[in-house]
Amino acid sequence: MCAELAAGIALASGLSGVKLLVDVAQEGDFSSESQEAIKAIWLAGSNQPLPEAGAYLSSLLGADIPVNGSVRQKASESFDDLVLASKDNAVLFSKLLSIASSDSIKHQVHGSGNEFTERLIRIFSAGSISVSTALIDKFEALIAKDLREEEYQRYLNAHPIILDPLAAEIVPKHRLGSDYITDFVIRRHDGRYLVVEIEKPQDRIFTAAGDFTAPFSHALGQVLDFQGWVAEQNSYARSKLPHIENPRGLLVMGRRSDLTEHQERKLRRWCANSNSIDVVTFDDLVSSGRQLLASLRRFDEG
Repeated sequence: MCAELAAGIALASGLSGVKLLVDVAQEGDFSSESQEAIKAIWLAGSNQPLPEAGAYLSSLLGADIPVNGSVRQKASESFDDLVLASKDNAVLFSKLLSIASSDSIKHQVHGSGNEFTERLIRIFSAGSISVSTALIDKFEALIAKDLREEEYQRYLNAHPIILDPLAAEIVPKHRLGSDYITDFVIRRHDGRYLVVEIEKPQDRIFTAAGDFTAPFSHALGQVLDFQGWVAEQNSYARSKLPHIENPRGLLVMGRRSDLTEHQERKLRRWCANSNSIDVVTFDDLVSSGRQLLASLRRFDEG
């Protein structure tokens, strides 16, 4: 009863309460508090009544526990993120399985199935949500810091979907003969390749006068060199990267929030006129990741 009551109070406190429940749910032990936190997140996110203790809390408040739409939406997203996190967390995975088999969840049956278990199976087996809010939030926190370039490369190597949703394979620090080393080569599910150059979020694309900076021109030259090498040494390149031919280039550099309106328009014009290289900022990767996640959630709900 105490754990259920605490979960109800947390949800009544709004978005911060959902975050608190997520933190409790991910605690290392197998406590009743962590399990009630998961159940509360699930119930709120699936628009179902809160734990039975919620009725007790409502009687104390003299009204139903206020759980608004934004809280329920956040709870739904947080539940999906917990399921994804459990793939690498044996204790969290065990908690989810324990809840799925518990009587309190089994009794919440709509139609002919257990919605909690069905949601777990859908996420695990279909893999329809391969990017999470937590993953994007962590990346956004990283780009707010002035870290070494390698730190950003390491995170993108671990989560290539942020770079390209069609990434089937990512090869870090791939050598192009003895001449060049790419930051990444990405092989897409459609068989095409990307050669990728990663700079830092703090690197400027434009000077104060609105011209392209020397670091930008140098990074762009690197991408052109990668593409030129593949074209000139195609037989050798294909022996290392099967079927590679005329790879598209991708340069990730700077932050869109640092650009003026004029600079944004100029960068868009440059990209529109480029036939083989895309330039995106780190902010663009965050924005694209959130759009992808929103689309996958709509698909999953459908």
